[in-house]
Amino acid sequence: MVGFIFLHRDFLEWEWYQNSEVSRLFIHLLLKANFTDKKWQGINVERGQLITSSNHLATDLNLSVQKIRTALKKLESRGYITRKTTNKFTLITIVNYSIRQTISSLSNKQNTTQRTNPQLSNNKQSTTTKESNKENKFNKEKIELRRENFKKQVFEHSHYSNKILIDFFNYWSEFNTAKTKMKFEGQGDYFEIEKRLKKWAANEKPLLTNTKFKNNRYE
Repeated sequence: MVGFIFLHRDFLEWEWYQNSEVSRLFIHLLLKANFTDKKWQGINVERGQLITSSNHLATDLNLSVQKIRTALKKLESRGYITRKTTNKFTLITIVNYSIRQTISSLSNKQNTTQRTNPQLSNNKQSTTTKESNKENKFNKEKIELRRENFKKQVFEHSHYSNKILIDFFNYWSEFNTAKTKMKFEGQGDYFEIEKRLKKWAANEKPLLTNTKFKNNRYE
């Protein structure tokens, strides 16, 4: 397997960074996920997805199957991955994979490379441009799918009222002008729905009794 992944420094501040099993598993999933859409035994496996199993992951990471299952459950419950399991395999989708793995996230590193090794940078410039154009096209084509995935994740928190979930979803799923990104996707790699919903719900209470704050939203 060749290529590389992008890992932003804010990964150091991730809630599971100090949990060696969860952080190792998440990085492993990033490394194993498809960079482009592919087919496997007649199944469409899209960019940011991979087909695996708890047993395979346990073997790859030298962990017990139970530890893998626990780590997967933590990642899924916090909205970092989704899973579809059959009796033969598990299809894992990394949420916001395209946002995490964009060419633009390497802009600072790329500028440093140009200063230290201009010849290497020039050789790769045309390839980088093509990949960037492909990334932009992909984002435009897939934004509706990402919006549906985000909606599903929001409405899984059914202990909140339907009004809160609808208002929260409508606000954070607003498109930017180019319609390539939603508002929540501009908040960094690790948008924690549960924490945001909790704050949103807390701020909804005074809104119900004080109309002048109805259009105010706390991010």
